[in-house]
Amino acid sequence: MKAQKGIVTLTLLLLLSSLLMIAMLFNQEELHFYRAMNAQQKYYAENDVVLLPISSQHLQQECEKLPLDYADSVYRLEFKNSTKNHRTFDDPAHFAWCERISLFQKTPSRGISAGEFSQYFDPEITPLFAKVLQQENISKYPLYWFSEREKHWEINGNIYAVIVAEGDLTLSGKGEIRGAVITQGQLHQGENVKLVYNKKTLQEVVQAYRFWRLAKRSWYDFEPL
Repeated sequence: MKAQKGIVTLTLLLLLSSLLMIAMLFNQEELHFYRAMNAQQKYYAENDVVLLPISSQHLQQECEKLPLDYADSVYRLEFKNSTKNHRTFDDPAHFAWCERISLFQKTPSRGISAGEFSQYFDPEITPLFAKVLQQENISKYPLYWFSEREKHWEINGNIYAVIVAEGDLTLSGKGEIRGAVITQGQLHQGENVKLVYNKKTLQEVVQAYRFWRLAKRSWYDFEPL
């Protein structure tokens, strides 16, 4: 009887020892996990200290450097800390989106688009180009923009240009406009004024009146799934 009790006691002790070993192993794994998590959090925090000023200072400038003829109208910027190289963790990065703003919402497909101003221009976007639309700022790719009060223009000779009027427009004089004319109101064309659609001129003007900017509330510091 005593021998049987001894065997039972020994068996219980072995079971308890096994359970204790399992518990200790589990605790060690859990401790290792939390240590790794803390190390990773510290690593990301240290990199954020470096990346935050870099991203906040250079986002707008990086957007402005993008080419105007880029295929898409949005572009994702990525900033990484190049001074550190950790073998365990992925390099953390900050991200932001750039958006291309275009004066023309679409490219005209014909020479005269009288009364179709609203189809080509967004009232919320147009004011962003107010300074460059002034007549004295006409550049290599000329866009002649007439306010609602400016209703008459006399031309002399042939020009490659896009003519836009926020109201009615009367074209007088003598010459040929090679490009396109877009008006909000009525278009009155003199008998000696000829309008010829020129696709190349349109494409150059549309591309010239664009710019890149940092999209609002687009910054984030994680890689989306």
